[in-house]
This record gives sequence, structure tokens and C-alpha cells, in this order.
Amino acid sequence: MLDDSDAPPPLVSAGIGCTPMAGVLEHLAATGSGREVWVLHADHSPDDHALRADIRRLVDELPDARARFWYERDTDREPGARRGLMDVDGLGLPADADVYLSGSLPFMRAVRAQLLKAGVPARRVRHEVFGPDLWLADTEG
Repeated sequence: MLDDSDAPPPLVSAGIGCTPMAGVLEHLAATGSGREVWVLHADHSPDDHALRADIRRLVDELPDARARFWYERDTDREPGARRGLMDVDGLGLPADADVYLSGSLPFMRAVRAQLLKAGVPARRVRHEVFGPDLWLADTEG
């Protein structure tokens, strides 16, 4: 999933989509990466956020990493968490970032549109679907 460049890799996920991002963070921490890393995650609540403690620990291990979380409820249980849906507007993502998206298709479509509006070139937005099989809805009748 992650390339070998020095470009900052914003890791943007929702729900269980944080699973591959945790693997990327493990790799970056194990290799002593000095890359600027952004971890952006949206979920229903801190309790629903899988691997939250592991992700916090890995972000703390990396010298130039930061995390921002969005929750629909119980934001007071996670310091610095924002309430509501993810909004990347105004975050100041690095211009040379290669963004990695992981989550449901609706989430990735919404965030990709925000990224494009913010000036991130489409070729710098990579994705991995990590959610329900939406194509099944077309076959059930």
C-alpha cells in the first residue's frame, strides 16, 4: 500500500478501514521513519474506533506524526477529537502528500471530493475499499 518515497503519507480512514493504516504505521515505526505522517480517522465513537490505542501509541513513536479523529458522539472521551463527519478543509495537508484512503465507498467518495477541492491532485489519492460489499445490493431482489 505505502510507497517508498519521502512524500508525507496522510492515512485517512473510517470505521474498520483503520486496519490497513495500523499496519502502515507499524511499518513506519519499525523502520524508524522520519516522514511527516498524518493519521485522520472517522468513527461513531471512541469505543467503536478499532485499534485506537495502538494507533495512538504508534503516532507517539513517530517523530513527525499527528492524529486527528472525528466521532459522531462521545468526543469528550478522546482529547482533541472533533464531532461529526470528517472534514479535511483547513487542515493544511502538505502539498506533496500522497493520500491513502481506506473505508467504505461512500466515505471515500466524500473525502476524495474534499481532497480534490482542497487542491490535492487525483493521482496522489490512493484507496482501498474496506467495508461492506455494496455490489450485493444490485444482485438481491
